[in-house]
Amino acid sequence: MTRPTLVLGAVALAVTLGTGALWMSRRTPGSPPQEENQEPFRASVMGAGRLIELQPPSTPLRTVRWTLPLPGGAAVAQVLTQTGRQQAVLFVQGAPGPTFTVPEPAGTPDSFFQFADLTDAALVPDETLALLYRSSGNAASPALLVVLDLRTQQVRWSQRAPGEHLALAPDRRSLFLYGAGVPVSIYDLANRSASHPPAATTVEPPPEVKGISSLLPLGPQAFLVAHEGGLSTWRQGGWTHLQAPPPSPLGFPQGLGQIAGGPKAGWWQPEPGVLIPLGPNGKPGTPRDLKPLLAEAASLDASLLHLLGEEADGRLWFDLARPSLPAPVPVPVMAPVPAASDPATPEVTVPPPAPPAASPSREDWEAHLNQGLGRLYVWKPGEDHMKLVPVAEAWKRLAPPPGIPGPPEPGSLRPESGTLLCGGPDRMWWLPLKALQP
Repeated sequence: MTRPTLVLGAVALAVTLGTGALWMSRRTPGSPPQEENQEPFRASVMGAGRLIELQPPSTPLRTVRWTLPLPGGAAVAQVLTQTGRQQAVLFVQGAPGPTFTVPEPAGTPDSFFQFADLTDAALVPDETLALLYRSSGNAASPALLVVLDLRTQQVRWSQRAPGEHLALAPDRRSLFLYGAGVPVSIYDLANRSASHPPAATTVEPPPEVKGISSLLPLGPQAFLVAHEGGLSTWRQGGWTHLQAPPPSPLGFPQGLGQIAGGPKAGWWQPEPGVLIPLGPNGKPGTPRDLKPLLAEAASLDASLLHLLGEEADGRLWFDLARPSLPAPVPVPVMAPVPAASDPATPEVTVPPPAPPAASPSREDWEAHLNQGLGRLYVWKPGEDHMKLVPVAEAWKRLAPPPGIPGPPEPGSLRPESGTLLCGGPDRMWWLPLKALQP
């Protein structure tokens, strides 16, 4: 009986080893078995768009986040597990594309990478995907920029640097990293053979540039920025500045300056209600009067129009910004003065000058604001009117899938992408932007 026992033992050992080898071949080396790679999302046609649903993961998740839509109808979703595994899923036109497992870059603290939030991305179709990660608990911590090669689906290089947003040059060969109070960093994306971060061109904002809110690349090493003080241009190693017009008496918060368009023609909005055309290389033109573009009943909306961006066909999208309506500055009352040097002459009080009558009045503005601002406007430059998009009515007409909250927040609308993402993060409805229009 000894020989059969030995044979059976050898067979059992071989089966065990073979099963283990098969299991090891089905998972990423060094990863626990429950973190097998799988497709995180499923998409299906639903109404006017596509419904994207997170599949039940085998590993508990820490975070699921989406970037705002990117030009070309793309978007990126972050899937972060409780074990700190960072995944990024690229979507194009609502369809899931490749899923990337982003390795932790050398020298990056675990406390940063395993909790970092994906906050922005930039896409060069079929070539490059840039991902911007920021600390989930320390806004002052430098961001992490990861550049992926879409052809090899490998990380090309990564870099820690301060910044909040990404923008691509018109030829898509340079990447701009910028933020409200940090230098502008420009990276060369053309060198595909580099396995280490390229030397960045770092542009320090001068004292005239405070609080950058929007950046528009003009070329590989040139850009415009809107900031609290106005509009500034960096070109050929030097700055030029244009001061913002006087602020509106309605009282809008700072940081709403916006630039849209391209290097040949664009638009600058220093604050809501103002729209200034930009010629080649950002040369400003005569401000556009927005009131004639609206119906008379909506004329008060003209002073609230907040530029969101420019669609690929040149259409400009606006929402409405809510002003603070600061109290009017009281006119100082002049002290009584004697009418003459004779002490017996009675004192005469000089009345203060009457303040100019507000048109419309504060009461008119408060009544208008209390009616709600859930409206979007679309304007194709050259047309004599703007199209009104009542968001709530449009949402009902679209008949969203059950469980998708709406209507979408204006801050989630990036017109240059041509798309909308509604809901989320585990159930997202992808829509073409034109579906909102009447």
